[in-house]
Amino acid sequence: MNSSNYLTYLAFFGVCLLILTLPFIPAFREWMWPTDIAPLPVSANYAADIDHFARRLRGDAMARLGQGPATSHEDFQMVGEQMSTKEWREASRRLMTTGSIHTPDAVRTTQPVYVDGDFVAGGDSSVLALYATGDIALGAASRVTDWAHADGVLRVGQGGIALRRISAGQSIELDVDAWFERLSAPLLRFGQRASKVLPPTAIEQTPGSYADLPGAVAQTPTLYLIRGDCVLPAARVFRGSLVVTGFLTVGAATTVHGDIKARDGVSLGHRSAVLGAITCEKRIYMFPDARAWGPVISESDVLIGASAIVGLPEAPTTVSGLNVIVEDGVQVHGAIWAHEIGMVKPA
Repeated sequence: MNSSNYLTYLAFFGVCLLILTLPFIPAFREWMWPTDIAPLPVSANYAADIDHFARRLRGDAMARLGQGPATSHEDFQMVGEQMSTKEWREASRRLMTTGSIHTPDAVRTTQPVYVDGDFVAGGDSSVLALYATGDIALGAASRVTDWAHADGVLRVGQGGIALRRISAGQSIELDVDAWFERLSAPLLRFGQRASKVLPPTAIEQTPGSYADLPGAVAQTPTLYLIRGDCVLPAARVFRGSLVVTGFLTVGAATTVHGDIKARDGVSLGHRSAVLGAITCEKRIYMFPDARAWGPVISESDVLIGASAIVGLPEAPTTVSGLNVIVEDGVQVHGAIWAHEIGMVKPA
Protein backbone atom coordinates (compact mmCIF):
# COMPACT_ATOMS: atom_id res chain seq x y z
CA MET A 1 0.00 0.00 0.00
CA ASN A 2 1.52 3.31 -1.08
CA SER A 3 1.71 6.53 0.94
CA SER A 4 -1.24 8.14 -0.86
CA ASN A 5 -3.55 5.39 0.42
CA TYR A 6 -2.28 5.94 3.95
CA LEU A 7 -3.02 9.62 3.66
CA THR A 8 -6.53 8.88 2.32
CA TYR A 9 -7.32 6.54 5.22
CA LEU A 10 -5.85 9.02 7.69
CA ALA A 11 -7.96 11.85 6.31
CA PHE A 12 -11.08 9.67 6.36
CA PHE A 13 -10.40 8.71 9.99
CA GLY A 14 -9.84 12.35 10.93
CA VAL A 15 -13.12 13.42 9.33
CA CYS A 16 -15.06 10.65 11.14
CA LEU A 17 -13.43 11.60 14.46
CA LEU A 18 -14.33 15.24 13.91
CA ILE A 19 -17.96 14.39 13.12
CA LEU A 20 -18.22 12.23 16.25
CA THR A 21 -16.56 14.85 18.45
CA LEU A 22 -18.42 17.99 17.36
CA PRO A 23 -21.69 17.24 19.27
CA PHE A 24 -19.75 16.88 22.54
CA ILE A 25 -17.85 20.17 22.32
CA PRO A 26 -20.64 22.39 23.81
CA ALA A 27 -21.15 19.95 26.69
CA PHE A 28 -17.41 19.74 27.37
CA ARG A 29 -17.08 23.54 27.25
CA GLU A 30 -20.01 24.01 29.69
CA TRP A 31 -18.52 21.37 31.98
CA MET A 32 -15.11 23.05 32.06
CA TRP A 33 -16.34 26.66 32.08
CA PRO A 34 -19.96 26.69 33.35
CA THR A 35 -22.08 29.69 32.37
CA ASP A 36 -25.51 28.65 33.72
CA ILE A 37 -24.98 28.26 37.47
CA ALA A 38 -27.68 30.60 38.78
CA PRO A 39 -30.97 29.10 40.04
CA LEU A 40 -33.81 29.17 37.55
CA PRO A 41 -36.69 31.58 38.27
CA VAL A 42 -39.83 29.93 39.64
CA SER A 43 -43.20 31.21 38.44
CA ALA A 44 -45.84 31.99 41.05
CA ASN A 45 -48.15 29.64 39.18
CA TYR A 46 -45.94 26.59 39.66
CA ALA A 47 -44.19 26.80 43.05
CA ALA A 48 -45.82 24.27 45.38
CA ASP A 49 -44.65 25.65 48.74
CA ILE A 50 -47.02 28.32 49.96
CA ASP A 51 -44.17 30.34 51.51
CA HIS A 52 -41.63 29.80 48.71
CA PHE A 53 -41.50 33.43 47.59
CA ALA A 54 -41.64 34.72 51.16
CA ARG A 55 -38.56 32.70 52.08
CA ARG A 56 -36.78 33.89 48.95
CA LEU A 57 -37.50 37.56 49.70
CA ARG A 58 -36.36 37.09 53.30
CA GLY A 59 -33.11 35.54 52.05
CA ASP A 60 -32.48 38.56 49.80
CA ALA A 61 -33.26 40.93 52.67
CA MET A 62 -30.93 39.12 55.06
CA ALA A 63 -28.16 39.33 52.47
CA ARG A 64 -28.83 43.07 52.05
CA LEU A 65 -28.54 43.57 55.82
CA GLY A 66 -25.37 41.50 55.99
CA GLN A 67 -27.04 38.77 58.05
CA GLY A 68 -27.05 36.01 55.46
CA PRO A 69 -25.22 34.62 52.42
CA ALA A 70 -25.18 36.59 49.18
CA THR A 71 -28.03 35.90 46.75
CA SER A 72 -27.18 38.30 43.88
CA HIS A 73 -30.58 39.93 44.45
CA GLU A 74 -29.83 42.31 47.33
CA ASP A 75 -31.09 45.45 45.58
CA PHE A 76 -33.63 47.19 47.84
CA GLN A 77 -34.81 50.74 48.37
CA MET A 78 -34.71 51.57 52.07
CA VAL A 79 -37.83 53.33 53.36
CA GLY A 80 -39.01 54.84 56.61
CA GLU A 81 -42.31 55.07 58.46
CA GLN A 82 -42.94 58.59 57.12
CA MET A 83 -42.92 57.52 53.47
CA SER A 84 -45.63 59.37 51.56
CA THR A 85 -48.44 57.78 49.61
CA LYS A 86 -46.85 59.01 46.38
CA GLU A 87 -43.47 57.47 47.27
CA TRP A 88 -45.10 54.09 47.98
CA ARG A 89 -46.92 54.20 44.66
CA GLU A 90 -43.99 55.34 42.50
CA ALA A 91 -41.30 53.04 43.95
CA SER A 92 -39.33 51.33 41.19
CA ARG A 93 -37.41 48.80 43.32
CA ARG A 94 -38.22 46.36 46.09
CA LEU A 95 -38.76 48.13 49.39
CA MET A 96 -37.24 47.43 52.80
CA THR A 97 -37.62 48.96 56.23
CA THR A 98 -35.75 48.02 59.40
CA GLY A 99 -38.59 49.19 61.64
CA SER A 100 -42.36 48.78 61.90
CA ILE A 101 -44.80 50.62 59.65
CA HIS A 102 -47.96 52.04 61.28
CA THR A 103 -50.08 54.33 59.17
CA PRO A 104 -53.83 55.07 59.06
CA ASP A 105 -53.50 55.84 55.34
CA ALA A 106 -53.81 53.41 52.46
CA VAL A 107 -50.49 51.97 51.27
CA ARG A 108 -50.42 51.16 47.57
CA THR A 109 -47.35 49.75 45.90
CA THR A 110 -46.50 47.43 43.03
CA GLN A 111 -43.15 46.47 44.55
CA PRO A 112 -42.47 43.66 47.05
CA VAL A 113 -42.04 44.98 50.60
CA TYR A 114 -39.90 43.55 53.42
CA VAL A 115 -40.63 44.88 56.92
CA ASP A 116 -38.46 44.06 59.92
CA GLY A 117 -41.33 44.53 62.37
CA ASP A 118 -45.09 45.07 62.08
CA PHE A 119 -46.92 46.40 59.04
CA VAL A 120 -50.22 48.18 59.76
CA ALA A 121 -51.99 50.10 57.00
CA GLY A 122 -55.39 51.68 56.52
CA GLY A 123 -58.30 50.53 54.41
CA ASP A 124 -58.12 50.29 50.62
CA SER A 125 -54.42 49.40 50.71
CA SER A 126 -52.94 47.39 47.85
CA VAL A 127 -49.68 45.44 47.96
CA LEU A 128 -48.10 43.07 45.48
CA ALA A 129 -46.02 41.05 47.94
CA LEU A 130 -45.40 41.64 51.62
CA TYR A 131 -43.19 40.05 54.30
CA ALA A 132 -43.24 41.18 57.93
CA THR A 133 -41.22 39.67 60.76
CA GLY A 134 -44.01 40.80 63.13
CA ASP A 135 -47.74 41.18 62.43
CA ILE A 136 -49.56 42.40 59.33
CA ALA A 137 -52.87 44.27 59.55
CA LEU A 138 -54.57 45.59 56.41
CA GLY A 139 -57.75 47.64 56.72
CA ALA A 140 -61.11 47.04 55.05
CA ALA A 141 -61.22 46.55 51.27
CA SER A 142 -57.45 46.04 51.09
CA ARG A 143 -55.88 43.78 48.50
CA VAL A 144 -52.90 41.41 48.27
CA THR A 145 -52.34 40.56 44.63
CA ASP A 146 -49.50 38.03 44.82
CA TRP A 147 -48.53 36.83 48.31
CA ALA A 148 -48.08 37.90 51.92
CA HIS A 149 -46.42 36.37 54.98
CA ALA A 150 -46.23 37.43 58.60
CA ASP A 151 -44.12 35.67 61.19
CA GLY A 152 -46.82 36.63 63.69
CA VAL A 153 -50.51 37.31 62.94
CA LEU A 154 -51.84 38.39 59.55
CA ARG A 155 -55.18 40.24 59.45
CA VAL A 156 -57.23 41.43 56.47
CA GLY A 157 -60.28 43.62 57.08
CA GLN A 158 -63.84 43.35 55.81
CA GLY A 159 -64.16 43.04 52.05
CA GLY A 160 -60.45 42.42 51.60
CA ILE A 161 -58.94 40.30 48.83
CA ALA A 162 -56.09 37.94 49.68
CA LEU A 163 -55.09 36.35 46.40
CA ARG A 164 -52.48 33.70 45.69
CA ARG A 165 -50.52 32.66 48.79
CA ILE A 166 -51.12 33.97 52.30
CA SER A 167 -49.19 32.44 55.21
CA ALA A 168 -48.39 33.25 58.82
CA GLY A 169 -46.37 31.85 61.69
CA GLN A 170 -49.19 32.21 64.24
CA SER A 171 -52.58 32.87 62.64
CA ILE A 172 -54.47 34.40 59.72
CA GLU A 173 -57.65 36.36 60.39
CA LEU A 174 -59.99 37.33 57.54
CA ASP A 175 -63.07 39.43 58.19
CA VAL A 176 -66.44 38.81 56.50
CA ASP A 177 -66.84 39.40 52.75
CA ALA A 178 -63.12 38.73 52.27
CA TRP A 179 -61.89 36.62 49.33
CA PHE A 180 -58.96 34.19 49.32
CA GLU A 181 -57.23 31.37 47.45
CA ARG A 182 -54.51 29.65 49.53
CA LEU A 183 -54.08 30.17 53.26
CA SER A 184 -51.70 28.42 55.64
CA ALA A 185 -51.12 28.99 59.36
CA PRO A 186 -51.46 27.10 62.64
CA LEU A 187 -54.85 28.83 63.02
CA LEU A 188 -57.16 30.37 60.40
CA ARG A 189 -59.98 32.55 61.76
CA PHE A 190 -62.85 33.80 59.62
CA GLY A 191 -65.13 36.65 60.67
CA GLN A 192 -65.76 37.87 64.21
CA ARG A 193 -68.26 35.34 65.58
CA ALA A 194 -67.12 33.09 68.43
CA SER A 195 -68.65 29.67 68.93
CA LYS A 196 -70.18 28.88 72.34
CA VAL A 197 -71.68 25.54 71.34
CA LEU A 198 -69.88 22.55 72.84
CA PRO A 199 -69.63 19.12 71.17
CA PRO A 200 -72.27 16.58 72.27
CA THR A 201 -71.52 14.57 75.39
CA ALA A 202 -71.76 10.82 75.87
CA ILE A 203 -74.99 11.35 77.80
CA GLU A 204 -76.68 12.85 74.74
CA GLN A 205 -75.56 10.11 72.34
CA THR A 206 -76.29 6.40 71.93
CA PRO A 207 -74.03 3.80 70.25
CA GLY A 208 -74.70 3.13 66.58
CA SER A 209 -73.52 0.42 64.16
CA TYR A 210 -72.97 0.58 60.42
CA ALA A 211 -74.14 -3.03 60.23
CA ASP A 212 -77.66 -1.88 61.16
CA LEU A 213 -77.89 0.53 58.22
CA PRO A 214 -79.86 -0.54 55.11
CA GLY A 215 -77.62 -2.10 52.46
CA ALA A 216 -74.44 -2.02 54.57
CA VAL A 217 -71.72 -4.42 53.42
CA ALA A 218 -68.74 -5.13 55.68
CA GLN A 219 -65.47 -4.83 53.76
CA THR A 220 -63.32 -5.24 56.87
CA PRO A 221 -64.22 -5.23 60.58
CA THR A 222 -63.76 -1.43 60.59
CA LEU A 223 -64.89 -0.51 57.04
CA TYR A 224 -68.40 -0.64 55.58
CA LEU A 225 -69.72 0.06 52.07
CA ILE A 226 -73.22 1.30 51.24
CA ARG A 227 -74.42 1.55 47.63
CA GLY A 228 -76.72 4.51 47.16
CA ASP A 229 -77.61 7.21 49.67
CA CYS A 230 -77.07 6.84 53.41
CA VAL A 231 -78.31 8.63 56.53
CA LEU A 232 -76.58 8.29 59.89
CA PRO A 233 -79.26 8.97 62.55
CA ALA A 234 -78.90 11.92 64.89
CA ALA A 235 -77.21 11.73 68.30
CA ARG A 236 -75.35 8.46 67.65
CA VAL A 237 -71.73 7.32 67.90
CA PHE A 238 -70.32 5.25 65.02
CA ARG A 239 -66.89 3.64 65.08
CA GLY A 240 -65.05 2.73 61.91
CA SER A 241 -64.92 4.11 58.37
CA LEU A 242 -67.70 4.33 55.81
CA VAL A 243 -67.81 4.51 52.00
CA VAL A 244 -71.05 5.59 50.30
CA THR A 245 -71.66 5.60 46.54
CA GLY A 246 -74.50 8.13 46.87
CA PHE A 247 -75.15 11.06 49.21
CA LEU A 248 -74.13 10.73 52.87
CA THR A 249 -75.98 12.60 55.62
CA VAL A 250 -74.51 12.69 59.12
CA GLY A 251 -77.27 13.54 61.59
CA ALA A 252 -77.09 16.36 64.13
CA ALA A 253 -74.91 15.67 67.20
CA THR A 254 -73.65 12.40 65.69
CA THR A 255 -69.97 11.48 66.00
CA VAL A 256 -68.03 9.27 63.58
CA HIS A 257 -64.76 7.82 64.86
CA GLY A 258 -63.22 7.16 61.46
CA ASP A 259 -63.02 8.35 57.86
CA ILE A 260 -65.97 8.89 55.52
CA LYS A 261 -66.04 8.95 51.73
CA ALA A 262 -68.99 9.63 49.43
CA ARG A 263 -69.53 10.17 45.72
CA ASP A 264 -72.60 12.41 45.44
CA GLY A 265 -72.08 14.66 48.46
CA VAL A 266 -71.63 14.83 52.22
CA SER A 267 -73.69 16.75 54.78
CA LEU A 268 -72.57 17.13 58.41
CA GLY A 269 -75.42 18.16 60.69
CA HIS A 270 -75.37 20.73 63.49
CA ARG A 271 -72.85 19.77 66.22
CA SER A 272 -71.88 16.58 64.38
CA ALA A 273 -68.25 15.47 64.27
CA VAL A 274 -66.09 13.33 62.01
CA LEU A 275 -62.90 12.33 63.81
CA GLY A 276 -61.11 11.49 60.59
CA ALA A 277 -60.94 12.43 56.90
CA ILE A 278 -63.82 13.54 54.67
CA THR A 279 -63.43 12.85 50.95
CA CYS A 280 -66.06 13.51 48.30
CA GLU A 281 -66.35 13.90 44.53
CA LYS A 282 -69.12 16.47 44.89
CA ARG A 283 -70.06 19.08 47.50
CA ILE A 284 -69.31 18.86 51.20
CA TYR A 285 -71.64 20.73 53.56
CA MET A 286 -70.64 21.35 57.16
CA PHE A 287 -73.52 22.87 59.12
CA PRO A 288 -72.93 25.35 61.98
CA ASP A 289 -70.86 24.07 64.89
CA ALA A 290 -69.86 20.87 63.10
CA ARG A 291 -66.39 19.43 63.70
CA ALA A 292 -63.95 17.57 61.44
CA TRP A 293 -60.44 16.44 62.19
CA GLY A 294 -59.71 16.41 58.45
CA PRO A 295 -58.46 16.52 55.86
CA VAL A 296 -61.63 17.74 54.11
CA ILE A 297 -61.25 17.18 50.37
CA SER A 298 -63.79 17.77 47.61
CA GLU A 299 -63.46 17.74 43.83
CA SER A 300 -66.31 20.26 43.80
CA ASP A 301 -67.23 22.82 46.49
CA VAL A 302 -66.83 22.97 50.27
CA LEU A 303 -69.32 24.96 52.37
CA ILE A 304 -68.49 25.37 56.08
CA GLY A 305 -71.16 26.77 58.40
CA ALA A 306 -70.79 29.34 61.17
CA SER A 307 -68.47 28.39 64.04
CA ALA A 308 -67.56 25.02 62.54
CA ILE A 309 -64.02 23.81 63.27
CA VAL A 310 -61.64 21.78 61.07
CA GLY A 311 -58.45 20.27 62.41
CA LEU A 312 -56.83 20.38 65.84
CA PRO A 313 -54.15 22.68 67.28
CA GLU A 314 -51.86 19.68 67.70
CA ALA A 315 -52.83 18.13 64.34
CA PRO A 316 -53.09 20.71 61.50
CA THR A 317 -54.94 19.55 58.41
CA THR A 318 -56.12 20.69 54.97
CA VAL A 319 -59.37 21.87 53.40
CA SER A 320 -59.38 21.66 49.61
CA GLY A 321 -62.10 22.30 47.06
CA LEU A 322 -62.88 23.95 43.76
CA ASN A 323 -64.69 26.76 45.60
CA VAL A 324 -64.59 27.13 49.39
CA ILE A 325 -67.18 29.21 51.25
CA VAL A 326 -66.77 29.67 55.00
CA GLU A 327 -69.17 31.50 57.30
CA ASP A 328 -68.50 33.91 60.13
CA GLY A 329 -66.84 32.18 63.09
CA VAL A 330 -65.22 29.25 61.25
CA GLN A 331 -61.80 28.08 62.46
CA VAL A 332 -59.36 25.88 60.56
CA HIS A 333 -56.07 24.56 61.93
CA GLY A 334 -53.72 24.17 58.97
CA ALA A 335 -54.37 25.16 55.38
CA ILE A 336 -57.18 25.98 52.95
CA TRP A 337 -56.83 25.77 49.19
CA ALA A 338 -59.67 27.13 47.07
CA HIS A 339 -58.62 26.13 43.56
CA GLU A 340 -60.86 28.73 41.99
CA ILE A 341 -62.09 31.10 44.71
CA GLY A 342 -62.72 31.23 48.45
CA MET A 343 -65.09 33.56 50.29
CA VAL A 344 -65.91 34.50 53.90
CA LYS A 345 -69.69 34.81 54.16
CA PRO A 346 -71.61 36.53 56.99
CA ALA A 347 -73.48 34.00 59.10
